[in-house]
Amino acid sequence: MTKRLWLWKCLTWLTALLVAATAAVAAQPTGKQLTKLAEEGEGLFNQRCIACHTLGQGDRVTGPDLAGVTERRDHQWLIDFITNPEKMLASGDPLAKELQQKFPNLQMPAQKMEPGQMDALLTYLAHPEEVAHHPAEVATPKLTGDHARGEALFIGTTAFSGGGAPCLACHGIANAGLGRAAGASYGPDLSSTFADFGEEDLLDMLVELPFPSMEAIYATRPLNEQERADLSAFMGSVSGQVSPISGALTLHVVLATLVIFAIIGVLGWRRLQGVRRPLVEQVRKGKGELA
Repeated sequence: MTKRLWLWKCLTWLTALLVAATAAVAAQPTGKQLTKLAEEGEGLFNQRCIACHTLGQGDRVTGPDLAGVTERRDHQWLIDFITNPEKMLASGDPLAKELQQKFPNLQMPAQKMEPGQMDALLTYLAHPEEVAHHPAEVATPKLTGDHARGEALFIGTTAFSGGGAPCLACHGIANAGLGRAAGASYGPDLSSTFADFGEEDLLDMLVELPFPSMEAIYATRPLNEQERADLSAFMGSVSGQVSPISGALTLHVVLATLVIFAIIGVLGWRRLQGVRRPLVEQVRKGKGELA
């Protein structure tokens, strides 16, 4: 290869790289387009992500803070993990496994998004400042929940206003005497939910429905704000209590053990007496013959 030919090939490659870099930069949204895309992404974040994640407020027990995630993670990796985290875990991806070990409380559900939606979400995560100038909404007074109403909603003696199924259809709360024996066992026991997630995250979960099974039931039959507050109050009222089911079970086991030992003792004593009498009579007869 001649020196001139080599220089020509290098120039060709550099030109191609420059064109590709220019096209990539040109493809990035700017100005009003960037702001519009970030605003759309903010809506998706509030709808799909905020129940488990924050953006600049630190990690939660439900998931990591996503501030700066577009700089820490590859673009395609983020798309793959958001759309199918279970597949990423099954493939042995080290980053996915690390997240699962760090946040074992919840399995992230797959998020079905169109390419445009994914682009908007990642744009917002990369440029949250584009929507930070929006005026804050006026805070509304926080509703006070009632644990008795919450228990009635959980059990189903009081129906949800939207027509959704009662929580007991899928879950139990052993601490309230509503364990799996009292209802269905489709979902996990919720005794420690309030302690694990706290009131704020629990209320967010009842709004955002981060689990596919919940979304199928309540997406078109949402709970109103008062119902969510009542359920949270009920779960908080039983959080940390000793399960009455466990206490009753322990008492029953102890009583059953005592009864069994009593029966064994009575039967053993009768058997001992039945064996002892003939032996004593035999010894007495033997002594009489010797005399």
